[in-house]
Amino acid sequence: TQGYSSAASDVYKRQVLLLLLQSGKKYGYQLAQELSEHTSSQYELKETTMYPTLYRLNQNGYLDSEQVKVGERRTRVYYYITDSGRQYLQELLTEYKLISGAIEQLLSYTESENKDS
Repeated sequence: TQGYSSAASDVYKRQVLLLLLQSGKKYGYQLAQELSEHTSSQYELKETTMYPTLYRLNQNGYLDSEQVKVGERRTRVYYYITDSGRQYLQELLTEYKLISGAIEQLLSYTESENKDS
């Protein structure tokens, strides 16, 4: 996420986490591993940014969580997407596709303009 504005970076983090959670309950480390694996390590979320984003999504009702006891002393928090989270994700993806399409069109235009000069 280096180089992105913090507002844009936050939107990407929300999209990525919600996308990963569509397939079921996951805990933080699992989310980080899946993200790294499915993006060939090109996009990673560090714990220092992932957990605050998970907490915000949870507070806003887009995620819910449950604590599961693992071993004798450890508790693992599993996150899962809510119905409002699925709707929010669709809104984020619609916006992403719109912006991405517009940028692709601008890139094509500017590349053809540069060839003509």
